[in-house]
Amino acid sequence: NAKDDRTRKTFEFKMRYKEAFEKDFLINSGGGTGNESVESSLSRQNRQLTLNEIIEKLKKWKLLLESKVSATPSSIPLQQASPSLSSFSCESPDLWSGACESRTSSNCDGRGDSDIGVVQSSPSSSAVAATAAARSSAKAVAEAAEYEGGGGTFGGGSAAVEIPGQYVPNCTNVLDSKPCPELHAKLVRFESSLEVMRRNEQLVRRIGMVGSDGKTYRFLLQFAIPYWTRTDERTAQLHYLIAKLLRRDVMASRRHLSIKPSVVIPIAQRLRMTVDDRSHISLDDVYRAECESRKENCDAIPVFFQAEVRRILNERQEPDLISTQKTEAERAVKLEVFKTICKDKVPKDFLHRHMQATLHGAEQLFQFRRSFTGELAANSLLQYAFGVVERSPTKFVLSVRDAQVLSPDFRFHYNTGFLEGHAMPFRMTRNIEEFIGPFLLQGCFIPSFSSVASAIHSHKDEIEPAFSLLLRDDIISWYTSKSTARNDIKMQELERQLADRVDKNVIFVQDRIRQCTPQSGAFPKADQTETVDSSVRELLKAATSEQNLCMMSPVYQAWL
Repeated sequence: NAKDDRTRKTFEFKMRYKEAFEKDFLINSGGGTGNESVESSLSRQNRQLTLNEIIEKLKKWKLLLESKVSATPSSIPLQQASPSLSSFSCESPDLWSGACESRTSSNCDGRGDSDIGVVQSSPSSSAVAATAAARSSAKAVAEAAEYEGGGGTFGGGSAAVEIPGQYVPNCTNVLDSKPCPELHAKLVRFESSLEVMRRNEQLVRRIGMVGSDGKTYRFLLQFAIPYWTRTDERTAQLHYLIAKLLRRDVMASRRHLSIKPSVVIPIAQRLRMTVDDRSHISLDDVYRAECESRKENCDAIPVFFQAEVRRILNERQEPDLISTQKTEAERAVKLEVFKTICKDKVPKDFLHRHMQATLHGAEQLFQFRRSFTGELAANSLLQYAFGVVERSPTKFVLSVRDAQVLSPDFRFHYNTGFLEGHAMPFRMTRNIEEFIGPFLLQGCFIPSFSSVASAIHSHKDEIEPAFSLLLRDDIISWYTSKSTARNDIKMQELERQLADRVDKNVIFVQDRIRQCTPQSGAFPKADQTETVDSSVRELLKAATSEQNLCMMSPVYQAWL
């Protein structure tokens, strides 16, 4: 079975790599051989690896294991992965009149139902009983199918399995009305194969669910700690509330601004499903495709950045510098290496070229860029307001079908329980800026950014309780994830202790949103150069500043 197969593969993996791994990291697993001298044994045990040696050995093992993982097929038959799911089917039977009854021959002779048991000849009484049983079972099935759905049409669907993610906050519409389960798509069957793909430096599987509406809904199967799943559910609720406010605001509606929640469905304590359509691509996917076309290693740039910065700092090392001078020297070196990468190694237009090849015609490309700019403005405001800066290329996802910008892994980060600001307000790296272009950046991104801020700020009294609840639940979950289980009394005491932090975090978010709103009636005087959206322009300047980009973590890949 599957468990025995996993056990066998684990055993083979250990037998293949255990000895070489222990030899590389000088792990004394057996205490040495009998022929080994005492001096050599002590020297081997006392041998301490330096940090650089450990990093180099880990890089070697990472490349070795990645080469093995890359051999994984991109598609796996569902019958092999899960026979039970492959045999699942909710296709309704054909229940037209006579489909399940043995009356075809009798109807041809002009005999009705009442004549079957009497006139029709049968070799034995068992045949008559079988015919009656088939007729009664077919009638029972038809009645059950008619009753399913509360007396509606055949196969109403109350006993069927719904496709996940069709309720709020995962799904939102312009009506914001009571959900109608009878109109939801039902699961008919699963696709016959699983797709294997790379997400967040991991190989995950994507499963397809064929719905009763003819569409195929695809979900990623992910392992995640419970705190992450609960945080993503709260983030979906936040996006749902913001989307409702944008639909109620006049200016935001005129600009067709919206925010789409990321659907997260918990399955088990450490297993969940997230929506991942084939039209969704990340900045990392586009960059990897660019590197494959140029036959380059996409993981070489972060390694080059770190190694080059380390080498230049060692060459220019001056022991008499104070801490502030060392920080400035490090910033200057990082800026120098960053400019080298941007100039010689990473083009700034690969996203633009990819979308130009994907879309058809200049008009479609322009409309896509315009919609994408508005969606990105709304997403960028939430990044700035809640201090979410870890938006690596794998977390920057957009839909090539409708230009929506998604927010996977949109999680808050705390410093002793407080949200804090960063020098990088949101992600606006070179390729994103190049794809938007200077005209849409000034004429669409900044006004859309301000419109979303105004829509939220104009309803601050309504949304403040929601902010308080979301931030309270998130910070309590953050604290409990770092400690042992607590009872109800301790949880109530913890909630009282964190009340001050929650209030300050809500004020922090509200102040940042207020700063981005245009100052109504505050027109510049003759001797002033500031505009009503000057704060948004300052944020955009900070997000595109090379001095700020070069100081980001190599995982951020600010050169993309």
